[in-house]
Amino acid sequence: MPEIIRYIVDGGIPTEAVADQITEFGREALKFALKDDVFIEALWLLIRLPQAAAAKDSPKSLGEIGIDGATPSSVSEILFQYDNAVERVQRRIHQGNTDLGEIARRAGLSALAEGMQSNLPSLWSPSANDVRASLAGLKGTHKFAALAQTFYANFVERVIHYYVDRNLHNMVGPGRIAHSVHDLESFDSAVRRHCNEAALIMRTFARDWLGKNHYRDGRAISRVDARAFSSHAVEKITTELALRRGKT
Repeated sequence: MPEIIRYIVDGGIPTEAVADQITEFGREALKFALKDDVFIEALWLLIRLPQAAAAKDSPKSLGEIGIDGATPSSVSEILFQYDNAVERVQRRIHQGNTDLGEIARRAGLSALAEGMQSNLPSLWSPSANDVRASLAGLKGTHKFAALAQTFYANFVERVIHYYVDRNLHNMVGPGRIAHSVHDLESFDSAVRRHCNEAALIMRTFARDWLGKNHYRDGRAISRVDARAFSSHAVEKITTELALRRGKT
């Protein structure tokens, strides 16, 4: 059992300590995820899907990244296409699948849905053009920065719950995190908040990385680039953690 999970289950979560511990745990999870092709696909599609949707020949650009050439006309259809594309990688590497890849797929779906919803106009029933614009609107550096933060925060939170949910019976009772099952909602909120805080350091790096590699240098971001991006992200998290602890 990872130390952060042992710490949470056996004790409490003092505010002054949990952010660093979650950041440390997330760093380790992300290091392992770098080797997972499904994780990389989930991240790569978050970068390329909005760019393809914004292209002059959108159907062709979408087809080039493995998305049905017909431009999706609803949020649910876009999420379905994204999910299918990631699942194809899961099926292709069947024996090499890991739980981290499945967690990344779900984290990516959640981040994409949140990003698109934030771009939609306040309408009961957005049009197909509204939906396509909301997806294409995620291609900019600032939008990608928010998308990357959400993806990494979702990923780390889901990895934590992957372990914690198996130990819920040890978390409820006198002297534990929760005195009752209802108190677990506060615990979940605390974990979510600290994952978001830990991933916040990703924003500036993600914005600058996409600005340099895609918009300045004109590169079509590849899966290799996405893996390199995530590798640098782990380094940034490590450096930030050390600075917080006064080690550099």
